[in-house]
Amino acid sequence: MRRVISSVLFLLVLGGCVRRWTETEVYVTAVNWTSDNKVVFVKEVITWQCEEIPPFISERAEVKSDEFYLCEINYDGTGLREICYLWDRPGGINAISSAGEWIVFSDNIYREIYVIKRDGTGLEKVGYGVNPDFSPDASRIVYEKPDSGIWIMDRDGGNDHCIVSDPDAKYPAWSPDDTLIAYVIAKSETLHICDIFGNILKTYTPLEGGWYESPDWAPKDTNAVIVAVNGRGWSEIVYLSNDTIKKDKVGWYAKWSPDGSRYISYDGSWYVIRRDGTNKWYLKDKIEGGEK
Repeated sequence: MRRVISSVLFLLVLGGCVRRWTETEVYVTAVNWTSDNKVVFVKEVITWQCEEIPPFISERAEVKSDEFYLCEINYDGTGLREICYLWDRPGGINAISSAGEWIVFSDNIYREIYVIKRDGTGLEKVGYGVNPDFSPDASRIVYEKPDSGIWIMDRDGGNDHCIVSDPDAKYPAWSPDDTLIAYVIAKSETLHICDIFGNILKTYTPLEGGWYESPDWAPKDTNAVIVAVNGRGWSEIVYLSNDTIKKDKVGWYAKWSPDGSRYISYDGSWYVIRRDGTNKWYLKDKIEGGEK
């Protein structure tokens, strides 16, 4: 009888002590400048369903929701606003670009390209690919079609055509004067500059080894591209006018503001900083509940 009572008490304790709760994590992803020197980005909010079952004190967690919000903030960290809710589905936003009153972005899992107005209206899927970048007037999009090179299409998805057929061509970026495309070749680890028809004009290699990634055009009057050097943790500025390359103090994935005064960059978390290295602030600090 004592053994039966002990077994019943064990089961009651086991069944009565299961603890369930949720935990939330906030991330910043897909960051870029707007043409009027604001910062546009995506806030990802992941809610985990957690469970603890004694006596083993094991925790089990599964994603309850994975929500994405389009946001905008001033270059000095003021004026944070949530433009709109995008969706609740797994996978992150791959890249984002803005020109005028338009935004284009793509997602990681489905590799779908979407356009939306900066006021949060008109969300529309226009094609399939990754790393989209708007032309200066937002009428066309250059993007990477996985294993199929660099392509250009109209903002509504029409007139879709290939300009660089090399399957290793990645990370296209449209110049602010509307005449050139920068991209990298993953296999050769080089930066290429071509016209909008795909004719290669110049090729560059990193100063001190590593490989180029994620080029972004500098302000229009600089005639330069700023490009991350993977494996080194810094970015380099490539000046097309005299073919010189300079290492810059800013970190990975740097994006130069249209007015030339600031960078967006990444050191494990996205931040904005003046070109002289002052006034550094992290986007995640500006999100409610976020940490650097």
